[in-house]
Amino acid sequence: MRVVSFLPSATEIVFALGASDKLVGVTDKCDYPLEAKEKPVVVTSALDTTSLSSAEIDETVSRYLAEGKSLYRVDTEKLKALQPDLIFAQGVCDVCAASNPEVAFALEVVPHAQVVWLNPSTLDDILDDIVRIAEALGVRERGERLRAQLQERIEAVRETMATVAYRPRVWVAEWVVPPYCCGHWVPQMVEIAGGVEGLGRAGQPSRRLRWEEVLAWQPEVIVLAPCGFRIEQTLQDAEVLMKLPHWQDLPAVRSGRVFVADGDYFTCPGPRLVTGVEILAHLLHPHLFPSPSLPRAFKRLII
Repeated sequence: MRVVSFLPSATEIVFALGASDKLVGVTDKCDYPLEAKEKPVVVTSALDTTSLSSAEIDETVSRYLAEGKSLYRVDTEKLKALQPDLIFAQGVCDVCAASNPEVAFALEVVPHAQVVWLNPSTLDDILDDIVRIAEALGVRERGERLRAQLQERIEAVRETMATVAYRPRVWVAEWVVPPYCCGHWVPQMVEIAGGVEGLGRAGQPSRRLRWEEVLAWQPEVIVLAPCGFRIEQTLQDAEVLMKLPHWQDLPAVRSGRVFVADGDYFTCPGPRLVTGVEILAHLLHPHLFPSPSLPRAFKRLII
């Protein structure tokens, strides 16, 4: 079987299932695990964002989508040469990864390829997708085993937090400049970890926030975890955020509970989301849950 992944989360899952030998093509965003970067790239970003600020990225992406332009390009020549039997794709977000238009374009050159669509909105959906991917790869038992292991870790956090009397108000930012709330599965992650996310809605997309909404929510813990960003990039955005009106008056700022995190632990719908739940549990209730041994996953923002 020859498989091409059109999204980083599917690539991560394929590797987690021990089936990377079947993976013959990935995207330029597939960088986890590191071995994924050794696979041929068949999908690339249409935008070079390396020199753009977060605000410029948001503006450019919004303009592209409004004009009906695609944010991704498919290398049809390479795809045709690879002749995949199976393509993993998504329809959740036109920004995060190649979606319907790019897949339709790909099928023009490999019409025989089967497409497995991954459209999760909740943690359960993501766990189910792991089994679906495993079944498509012919390793369903591995998928069932991985799902059970991840579910066990989630339940361990849920049980630890079941009796907490204090659940802090949380804002997990999926983008910082301009500010966005979290969406889809992230509010559920916050709830499991013993917090209350009042800006994002479980199962719903993230959305741009008015700063007044953040001020009204008065978050007691803030986690800046922009989609696709590493800590170093987010620290630059945080400097802009700290200049907004009444930033210093927010409870999270006054108590020093503002954190920056690798966005992939929150927005990439794969196995690492469970680690994201554990990170949140530690950030919200450090006396109950130990810190994961991941020095580059999160850090406290020095204000």
